[in-house]
Amino acid sequence: MANEVYANNREISCKAASGKSIAAFPDVCFTPPQTPPMPLGIPIPYPNTGLSKDTTKGTRTIRITRKEVMLKNKSYYKTSYGDEPGRAPKKGIITSKIKGKVYFTSWSMDVKFEGKNVVRHMDLTTHNHGSMPGNTPTWPYLDQMAVSKGEGPCKEDIKKEKDACKEYTPHGDGDPCPPTTELVKAKKARALTAKGSPARAQANTSVKSAYEQLASKNRANKCLQARRCMLTPYKPKGRGKTRQPGCCPGQTGHHLIEASAFLEPGTRKEGGSLRAQFKNSKYDLDRAPCVCAEGPDNTTATHGLMHTYQGVRAKKLAPDGTWTLRQATECGAASVNMVFQSGCDQQCLESQLNAYHSSPEVGVKPDTKIPSSPSGKTDSAVAELAWSSYDRAKQSTRMSRR
Repeated sequence: MANEVYANNREISCKAASGKSIAAFPDVCFTPPQTPPMPLGIPIPYPNTGLSKDTTKGTRTIRITRKEVMLKNKSYYKTSYGDEPGRAPKKGIITSKIKGKVYFTSWSMDVKFEGKNVVRHMDLTTHNHGSMPGNTPTWPYLDQMAVSKGEGPCKEDIKKEKDACKEYTPHGDGDPCPPTTELVKAKKARALTAKGSPARAQANTSVKSAYEQLASKNRANKCLQARRCMLTPYKPKGRGKTRQPGCCPGQTGHHLIEASAFLEPGTRKEGGSLRAQFKNSKYDLDRAPCVCAEGPDNTTATHGLMHTYQGVRAKKLAPDGTWTLRQATECGAASVNMVFQSGCDQQCLESQLNAYHSSPEVGVKPDTKIPSSPSGKTDSAVAELAWSSYDRAKQSTRMSRR
């Protein structure tokens, strides 16, 4: 077919293609009737579909079969189909829309038209948009395969999560989160001690130990390990099976790009005020992508380790206190695998971070300088050794490609 033009062995998405992002599920919308027990209507999940023919704001000068081509952070499908019955006034449970736009959240990293990355089949999308994130989970873009087995950046991690978590919500009815009996017991014992006393110091040690034990327990849980690769909003929305994936008790959402890079110092507890540099951005710390880490702060269990590994890297790459969003993104994604040993595809993690931070709403470009704000144990010899090994492996990969 004339419109079969490829990037990285995958067909480029364009208005002339027959591609679909099909059956994104669930797109939960409020549906009539509205009754006294449910004045907003009944929340019902609908499968949602987007079509290539609805491509909007594509290329202006480069065409495939005389029609526009999809571009990173510019193009979208102007409508989606499948949630039309959800026409109660509230509509989409998150975006308050039905038949909303379809945005792509991944793309070719090295093929560009008109200076912007092109979108390919099997790249990821979100549906029924009012803003980022959309009303549905990300879903692969389905089209003809250029090779027998196409590789989207998150393909293997999506399969790994689905296989490991098939018995747990949203795939099944179970709860993947383990009991936190020992942690609860340690916290209750600490509450009975006086602040500043030797007993409180000992109790703090016991609580930290309980978080470490929980981290070990979670590391043995195949589902929770697989979900390290699937980033989650700091404060997920929805309920039950319609709830966005979130963290278990004892875990904290850790921003892989530190929220402090975007917020004025000292304002986070009040919801955060954006730095002057980002005054036109719609960055929202509650919606920004996080990995679930054990521990409540930057010194405890895996949460503390994430701060340490990222802090050691920031100290080296950003001695003046600033680095690019691209550097911060690579650092955050690589740190996930160093800390959790979860085997995530680093490109998958980076594509999720890029989907939010470089989205039209947030609007931070990869080469934008942002504060690095290192924290944790930035003198950790173990973390320094891990980064040295990472750099050697990266250099070896570069050499092998020459």
